[in-house]
Amino acid sequence: MLPDRIKGAAASCAVGVLTAHLVATVLQNTPDSYNQDLRMFTGGWPIPGWRFFAPNPGVQNVHLLVRETTADGPTRWRDVTPVVPHGWTQVLYNPRSRGPKALFDAMQQLSVMSANQADFTWVTRSLPYDLVLAASRAAAVEDAETLQFLLMNVFPSAPPEHRMKPILTSEWIPLATATGAAGAAR
Repeated sequence: MLPDRIKGAAASCAVGVLTAHLVATVLQNTPDSYNQDLRMFTGGWPIPGWRFFAPNPGVQNVHLLVRETTADGPTRWRDVTPVVPHGWTQVLYNPRSRGPKALFDAMQQLSVMSANQADFTWVTRSLPYDLVLAASRAAAVEDAETLQFLLMNVFPSAPPEHRMKPILTSEWIPLATATGAAGAAR
């Protein structure tokens, strides 16, 4: 009889400790305004702390807009930001996410450069600028003579009048056509 009581007490104790640990973990991971440092109450027992995207959570989307000049004049701005489909299979296998992720990272880096008032000449010589320019060229219409791209921050949760903020506008970039490139090579 005594061993059954010991087993029951040990099981109850284990359930209580596990419950306390889970509650402490939830409390430790609440937003900062409600966050309490629970380490003084745990006697040295480590409580996991997750801060996804901290200290700067994502609050905006970066969009790539392109316009060209053709024989008819300049075109309107077009959003050419790659659309990545989301579904349950992407959790397991998503090989098409690497290209858009690389472009997104380059656009984010240009945003950081712009926010830190980097010299435009320095920005245009950077690898992120070259990657965004290559993506813009790939999206250009066939008969385009020149190209210009614009990076735009979009804040979905902001009031409508503060929802969009331009980050970087390129200069007009001449596009070499196949015949023009062949003529230049001669």
